[in-house]
Amino acid sequence: GKAWNALYLENHDHPRVISRYGSLKFWRESGTSLAASYLFQQGCPFIYQGQEIGMTNIHLPSIEQYEDIASKNAYYTFHKRESKELRLRRIHVSSRDSSRTPVQWDRTANAGFSQAVPWFYVNPNYRRINVAAEEADENSILNFYRRCLALRRETETLIYGDYREYFRLHSKLYVYERSLNGDRYLIVCSFAKKNVFLPIPRRWRKVRREQVLCNYAENGSPRILRPYETRVYHMVGSPSK
Repeated sequence: GKAWNALYLENHDHPRVISRYGSLKFWRESGTSLAASYLFQQGCPFIYQGQEIGMTNIHLPSIEQYEDIASKNAYYTFHKRESKELRLRRIHVSSRDSSRTPVQWDRTANAGFSQAVPWFYVNPNYRRINVAAEEADENSILNFYRRCLALRRETETLIYGDYREYFRLHSKLYVYERSLNGDRYLIVCSFAKKNVFLPIPRRWRKVRREQVLCNYAENGSPRILRPYETRVYHMVGSPSK
């Protein structure tokens, strides 16, 4: 039979993906580009709690406030080689505790998670990053996830289609194709903090491209990707050999 992948970006043993691979400056853009980078691949996509609203790593000022034993061990192992400040910065990036903070539902106490004191600290950015705020924002990370999942559900090619990757050596772009019975989609994801030129695969240069999804509300240049821009194209016509 055909193998079926388990697709994921986050889980309880990894830090938050925007803090790890994205950009806090381009928080919404990088969160949505990372979403498209895996939601249209072949397999079963898993979405970890809080990932769909773009929750980020928590930065605690003291190692004593962390619960993750691996973070504590690393902190004390390198105490003779690195300063306290450098070790804490490393923990801020890598600690598993960042994926274990309470889900941020709204702007109320404890991020709306509970009226009781939670088991761990609530990320202070909960007043800005929360489910209620993103429900009300048409261009939020949450609503982009919903659009991606709706497109995937209604498009067999994005579920069962073959996978082909382009520009593997490009350091800032992730571009892949899904194809099934002559139906084809091209998914383009930028991971750059500045504009990037978009090369079109040679076999697609004479084929009409219909953009069906983008994480920017305003139209941009066809061949220039803005910071962390992602686009999904429906390719109309047959590619050249």
